[in-house]
Amino acid sequence: MKQATPKTCDMPHPMNRRQFLAVAAAALAPAELPRLIIDTHLEVWTFDPKFPFHHPEHPELKRVAVEAPIENEVEEMRQFGLKYAVLINPRFYGWDNSYISYSLYKYPKLFVAHGLLNPLDPDPPGRLRYWMQEHGFQGMRFSPLYAPRSTWLNSPELYALWREAERLGAVFNFYILPHQMPMLEDMAGRFPGVKIVIDHLGKPDLKARDPWADFRKMFRLKRFPQVWVSASEPYEISLTKSFPYRDTYPFFKATYEEFGARQLIWGTGYPKPRWELSMDKELEFVDHALDFYTAEDRKLILGKNALRIWRFPND
Repeated sequence: MKQATPKTCDMPHPMNRRQFLAVAAAALAPAELPRLIIDTHLEVWTFDPKFPFHHPEHPELKRVAVEAPIENEVEEMRQFGLKYAVLINPRFYGWDNSYISYSLYKYPKLFVAHGLLNPLDPDPPGRLRYWMQEHGFQGMRFSPLYAPRSTWLNSPELYALWREAERLGAVFNFYILPHQMPMLEDMAGRFPGVKIVIDHLGKPDLKARDPWADFRKMFRLKRFPQVWVSASEPYEISLTKSFPYRDTYPFFKATYEEFGARQLIWGTGYPKPRWELSMDKELEFVDHALDFYTAEDRKLILGKNALRIWRFPND
């Protein structure tokens, strides 16, 4: 039987040169890589008796409601596509950074580590050297917030520590109150080689009659290229205590407008089980609640900026 000739309207139209080139370019273009996500503030702890609590302010504390071991974070990183995280010793262990060292040793391709350092230790530079050189830490966290009237932060007694921190390339987190920012500003000006991360958006006090008066003191640190602000953990400052923490938006936006996206980073606090936010909500807060960020801003804040602060295993 003679095969019927298809009608002209049923035949596919040949591509012109422009269409052909567009299709070829699309086929050759590399697939878009997953975005880089780095949790820059992760506190983990275990109930393993090999790692007992030594809380500086509450020595009687031997146990908390939930355990947050390192294995929880490894699982969560795989689930949500996080590439790295920065381990920070929680206050529970005081100046003993053994569990963070153990976690770093167990998962060296996923983490970098910070410990806690007693600012009143007889030899702070020596303790810094010990944890960095013997245990592979990249920095420490100080918490002047627990001593609101302290003046050690920029005192001459600690100049030797900051000089050693510059020599070692150390990074320091500061859990600090707004009224303490001038001391941090003085230290940053004297020791520009010390990388500084201001935790929890500088801890504005939303209960104050005028929280902005003290909060704006943090803005003076924007002139230092070695300073970053952790624009994260809104539940730390919110009075509503309910997602999406709208009362914090003006403070996040003002920090963004003052420092710019290149001086902001993101972190969660600790892995599941979380008391405040699950990881999907943590990311939703950055991706949708803070809608003044651009797509490029989010790439910087969620990952790329951290590469300028810490030395991660494969970068």
